[in-house]
Amino acid sequence: MDKDKARGDALAVEIGQKFVGMRGRSLPRFYGVDEGIDAALAVDGMPVVMADPADNAGGGAPSDNTTILRRLIERKIEHAALGPIWDPIAVRLCFDAGVGGELALRFGGKIGPTSGQPVDARVTVIGLARDAWQGFGPTQVPVGDCAAVRVGGVEVVLIAKRTQATGLELFRNVGIEPTAKKLVVVKSTNHFMGNFGPVAKQVLYVESDGPLSRNYTKIPYTRVQRPIWPLDQETTPGLLL
Repeated sequence: MDKDKARGDALAVEIGQKFVGMRGRSLPRFYGVDEGIDAALAVDGMPVVMADPADNAGGGAPSDNTTILRRLIERKIEHAALGPIWDPIAVRLCFDAGVGGELALRFGGKIGPTSGQPVDARVTVIGLARDAWQGFGPTQVPVGDCAAVRVGGVEVVLIAKRTQATGLELFRNVGIEPTAKKLVVVKSTNHFMGNFGPVAKQVLYVESDGPLSRNYTKIPYTRVQRPIWPLDQETTPGLLL
């Protein structure tokens, strides 16, 4: 097919039409925060893994948004775990307190407007680990020093090296067994699935107010050629000459 432009154009159109036919079928459902929590609690079995792609460090987000965590605390949800929250200073304070220590801690919500407000709570330090890592296939992903704190019925993993959730070790490093939790919130888009997917009773995706919205219509594009899907429902697909 080399140098045969007509055949190349025909193949490009054929492939393009297949992609057009997939519109609306390639993304999972995205729940609102409270809607996602309700859906998770309604599942018969555990753990239910709730993904927060909007605060995914792998896509450039800070990984310190507190919106989902706040609702879990406010609603007094039990048997829940969330991670990671990137907050090196909070990790250091937890090490100073030691395992079993109780302290008034401010954590998360530090980097920018999309991080939400910091959580101010009386916490118990339930786990500490130095220079820790989590798995991603054959790779060990460093998370640095990390700490786990308990706020009511929610256990939170704080990390010193910013990264997304990829492996069960993220929780197990600090003594949290994710398979024993009703709800496990992971800040990741897809990289978590290899390790969390096989142990999850169900996986739910939540549209939080982090910086990486999965609702592309909320993003204020200024230089994209319109109309284009999914920003526009009516488009005219064709070859770009």
